[in-house]
Amino acid sequence: MLPLLAKVLKVLNSEASPWQIGWAIALGLFVGILPFGLLTLLLVLLVCLLTINLTTFILVWGLTEGLMLLFAEPLEQLTWQYAQNDALLALLAKTETLQLLHLHHTLTLGAFVLGALLLLPVAWLSKVLVQQYRSRVMTSVEKWKLTQMLKASKLFALYEKLN
Repeated sequence: MLPLLAKVLKVLNSEASPWQIGWAIALGLFVGILPFGLLTLLLVLLVCLLTINLTTFILVWGLTEGLMLLFAEPLEQLTWQYAQNDALLALLAKTETLQLLHLHHTLTLGAFVLGALLLLPVAWLSKVLVQQYRSRVMTSVEKWKLTQMLKASKLFALYEKLN
């Protein structure tokens, strides 16, 4: 738990731009809510091409993947209700690209739509929160005894060397 907290604090205190961290959180959320498949791999490829904080992306991806185990059933039920449109069903059944991306599955379709809707607001909100943290909280966090203990630990020193 402490190494995870150290990584989060290191990212927040790093020189990375707030947009890099914001997009890492938003894309990590997007990839995390999708069931694993070709669409997920394409988004991970996109992440590799962008300049975002990979540590944050992987952390958010893992946390979101775990949360989706709880929310998969309600999301699938909600998508199932809206996917009963005949035109949408015909489009999903006849388009090979959408089938290749597994968008004909209700869970994948619902997660994709939810991720696409949340992408920009989450990126923007994350950027604003990182800016607020850096301007208001960072100086006081540096004075906390827990932060000083983490920075004094051998594990943190090893982590610093690796980076």
